[in-house]
Amino acid sequence: MDAAALFGLSSGTWLELLAGRRWFPARADGARLVGAAPVGEAAALALLAVDGPRPWVCQALLVEAGEREGHGEEDRSLRVGGRRVVEADDAPGAFAALAPLLRAGGAVAGPGATWTASPTGAAWPAGGDGARRVGGEQTNTAVVLGEAGLFKLLRRVEVGPHPELELGRLLTARGFPHVPPLLTALTVETADGVAAAGSVHAYLPGRIDGWTRAIGQGAEDMSREAASLGAATRALHEALASDRRPVREADGARWAAALRATAAGALGRLAERRELLALRDRAAARRVEARGAALVAEAEARLRAASGVKTPIHGDYHLGQVLLDPRDGGWTIHDFEGEPSRPLVERGRRQLPLRDVAGMLRSIAYAALVGGGGEAWERAVSAAFLAGYDGAAPAGSALPPAQGSPLLAACVVWRAFYELGYELDYRPEHAWIPLAGLATAGE
Repeated sequence: MDAAALFGLSSGTWLELLAGRRWFPARADGARLVGAAPVGEAAALALLAVDGPRPWVCQALLVEAGEREGHGEEDRSLRVGGRRVVEADDAPGAFAALAPLLRAGGAVAGPGATWTASPTGAAWPAGGDGARRVGGEQTNTAVVLGEAGLFKLLRRVEVGPHPELELGRLLTARGFPHVPPLLTALTVETADGVAAAGSVHAYLPGRIDGWTRAIGQGAEDMSREAASLGAATRALHEALASDRRPVREADGARWAAALRATAAGALGRLAERRELLALRDRAAARRVEARGAALVAEAEARLRAASGVKTPIHGDYHLGQVLLDPRDGGWTIHDFEGEPSRPLVERGRRQLPLRDVAGMLRSIAYAALVGGGGEAWERAVSAAFLAGYDGAAPAGSALPPAQGSPLLAACVVWRAFYELGYELDYRPEHAWIPLAGLATAGE
């Protein structure tokens, strides 16, 4: 593909191609190409600067397509040099064009950007050709390459060290058993610096993601598996605690300020869009608005008083980020990107491990509401997860227990406000879930 020809496309054309995708900013005002490079003869990687309330740089994979491919319910395609071009979301086989580069390593360069694939030295599992999407609509795009590697194309690109690659290298080098080995790191370099662009981890067939497992699962069976997940989570935190630092007063102040900003942003968006919510959700919205200041004040006070240690953490921990092996009940943890809407510099900082615990508790709450298990299911599964987490603590651990922790309660509120802002921006039909959690928080 002629990458240079892509620079002739207008902002409106890019918006027509990309608007409405889960990974593309919902309120984008415009988009312009800032870098592109050919991948093989028929594909190209592209970087687009997106203008809007929250500007960022997005990454796309474009591919020449047949006249029928990628139409779906509407024709979402470009015309470049007389050829029809679609985004790889609409033609997942396009990711196979990246496989040789990712396996062998090397670079592809074009106007404004150079992409480099760096294998870690971990052995690729045996596999064939082809590519298939997994995971449905996500903030990033995940593809199985040749049934050997799971490739994740990062859709938001920021210059600087990225936890997905940094922690992947660290845990792979240590042989940590609860993560898939990192096989290849993909980065992109522009005039602004080097940024993470994607990753390939070993593909683990036969696993079931935690969300799928939880939906419709009885409380007794899910509680047993949640206890095992708690133990795996504690093992991860103990491994990462080798890189710990003491919590300082400035950390508590920074976390409190971040909570306040997260809550203010979420409540501001809620005020703007309350009348767009379903009628049944507006009462919860009004209740959250009425008690929001009190929730924030209590959580802030607890964060300011935080003590103990801070460490690298997963950063966006929920049931969709864990995989169950039904053969032995073991769990694997993946996707160390952190909360994708937060600035990269923030995601790379050491944090309270209890923030991961809070993320999983909120995910269990989501599963209880969506799966119909209700409050009794949530209480049982959450208690089992916490018991498994605390029960796996080694003697002399530097990490605090989670059960009954006021600091954990503050982290749960923080996470719920983050979810509310995220859902209002990207999935407004799901906003009722964090609203329900915040409406009853602390009761």
